[in-house]
Amino acid sequence: MEQIIDNEKIYTSKDFFDAGFEEYKEYNVSKLTGATEAWYGYWGENMDDFQSVKYYELRFYPDHSTAVSDGTPFAKDATGEDANLGRKDTMWRVGLAERKISGNFHARSGNKKILEEKVTAKYADYMIFNNVIMLCEGEDSKEAFKLCNDLIDLVSR
Repeated sequence: MEQIIDNEKIYTSKDFFDAGFEEYKEYNVSKLTGATEAWYGYWGENMDDFQSVKYYELRFYPDHSTAVSDGTPFAKDATGEDANLGRKDTMWRVGLAERKISGNFHARSGNKKILEEKVTAKYADYMIFNNVIMLCEGEDSKEAFKLCNDLIDLVSR
C-alpha cells in the first residue's frame, strides 16, 4: 500500500463529514506548521458496532506539497513505536492525550509483584492523501494503512 497518494484533488473536512466520518473535536492548529485545520474523530463500517469503530486524526493542509513538506515531520513524530508521547518531547502538544493508549501490566521488582503502566501510540502509522494527513489506529503499519485506505475509499466515492 502506498503511504503517499496524490490525485490532485483538494479535500476539506466537510468531504469527510459528508462521507460519514464523525468529528469528536477540532484542534487548534496555530502551532501545527502549515495546517489549516485538524480533527479527532471516528468512523467504522458499522457505526452501531463499537468494535468496528476506529479513531483517526485528520490534518488538513492547503495543498499536497505543503502536507508533505510541513506535515510529514509532525506525522512521524506522532505515530508508530517511536512516537514522541511526552509533553516535552512531542512536536505538537494539541491532541496528545488522544494519541496515547495506556495499559497496565504486571512486573516484578525483586520478590514484589508490581503494576506498571505502559503508554503506546494509538496511531501505528499515517498516510498522506492529497492535502490531508491521516493518522490511523492499528496494531501495526499494515493495519493502519488498511484503516486509512478504508476511509479514503469512503471519501473518494
